Amino acid sequence: MTHESHKFRPINEVVSSFKEELSTSLKSLQEKLQHKEKIKGQFEKTVQYIRSQAECTERQIKQQFEKLHQFLRDEEKATITAMREEEEQKKQMMKEKLDEINRHITALSNIIKDMEEMMKANDVCFLKKFPVSMERVQISQPDPQTPSGALIHVPRYLGNLPFRVWKKMQDIVQNTPVILDPNTAHSCLVLSDDLTRRVLIRGHTAGM
Repeated sequence: MTHESHKFRPINEVVSSFKEELSTSLKSLQEKLQHKEKIKGQFEKTVQYIRSQAECTERQIKQQFEKLHQFLRDEEKATITAMREEEEQKKQMMKEKLDEINRHITALSNIIKDMEEMMKANDVCFLKKFPVSMERVQISQPDPQTPSGALIHVPRYLGNLPFRVWKKMQDIVQNTPVILDPNTAHSCLVLSDDLTRRVLIRGHTAGM
């Protein structure tokens, strides 16, 4: 057999060529591995940042809700205080009326007792005391009346209570059309807790 169309090369030459080719491929793979390791590191840092971000956001959420809770507690206390003040006023008013009716009862009880004693007296004493006794009986004192508005004005405190509190809440809650996103903000920027303004730019405070 003839091998006139074949080209022959020494084995060491062929091996050297293949090794060079393989070395180039290996280097490329190593670079890809390093790149992926770098990406992995970035992902791991992102996971850590997400955890930190969630903790910080949760803390700020609680702070914001605590402000609302405190506002509601203050409103509750103020409303109950106002109602208790009215209660004391109305109770004092009725106490005065009770004192008045007690005086009437005492006076009537004394008259009844005197008349019962007079009925037991002899005729002479009876006739002597009769005109005065009848005069006392005929003296009529008007019954004390329950004063107008004596009861607690319940609708003042319960009527539309959630709506009235919500209206007051508008004084402390503002709607901001523009919200800054810390995920896309420049790393030099520090945003306010409510994300409505930048509070620091490279060491200097600034508004929106």
